[in-house]
Amino acid sequence: MPRAAARNPSQEPLPRRVDWYEQPSAAQLNVGLWVSAVGFQHADLPRGVLKNRVLHSYGALWITRGRGCYESAPTGRVELPPGSLLWLFPEIPHAYHSVDGPWAEQWVLFGGELAETWRLQGVLNPGQPVVAVGVEARVADLYAKLQETFERSGPLAVPLAAALVHQLVVTVHGIATGLLESPGAADATVTRALQVIESEACGGLRPDDLAARLHVGYSTLRRRFRRQTGYTLKEYVLRVQLKRAKRLLALTARPVTEVALEAGFEDPLYFSKVFHRREGVPPTAFRAQHGR
Repeated sequence: MPRAAARNPSQEPLPRRVDWYEQPSAAQLNVGLWVSAVGFQHADLPRGVLKNRVLHSYGALWITRGRGCYESAPTGRVELPPGSLLWLFPEIPHAYHSVDGPWAEQWVLFGGELAETWRLQGVLNPGQPVVAVGVEARVADLYAKLQETFERSGPLAVPLAAALVHQLVVTVHGIATGLLESPGAADATVTRALQVIESEACGGLRPDDLAARLHVGYSTLRRRFRRQTGYTLKEYVLRVQLKRAKRLLALTARPVTEVALEAGFEDPLYFSKVFHRREGVPPTAFRAQHGR
């Protein structure tokens, strides 16, 4: 069954390819995320050369066996070791093929306003389309579910698959940034920085002190941190502080001044200004909306 092949893609012994296609309805095209095709190929031969292909949708191509390369104008030539997940982008001519040996790949094609938002946010980046996920069980399970959904779910295939693609994008982004652990997929120093920030941001942690603790220059850590997570160091510290503040506002009756101090803000007035700017409402209004 396709599901079994997806769960154990590197073990597939027989050459085969299966594609499933759906035509999203007008209503489905307007909900923000849609899926039009899912498939896999397991072959004892190398992947054939594909040149100057142009898609009109986004794609997620996961290579579970074989070594290859990818080429496009934004990237030049990029190596594709086994376990690479390759994001494909609409209207960008590209080529890819294997270098040698057997090849196994799984793919999904999708689009919509949410995909465009991910691109604007840098979650999907045409200049950095390759993510080293390995033969990752979480990714394998999502591809298996996508295949099963397109094979069996009839009129509900597209919306059900859209939810799975959303999970796939978030999971792969988490692996790429170190927010989800995956051996070898992330910068170890940045991963450690994330752990320290999550546990100590509300205790007055300073980004330059963090760099010193990790035995790396501040400018180097700042550059590597942003490349891996999409956040600056200061933005991520603030994110953790505000997360703590929102929890305190929602679940306790503590005064805003105490909430500010416990979330790591020395100046309650500054906290209120930052909170309002980031959340769109002042702390008291947030408590009124979300408090118990």
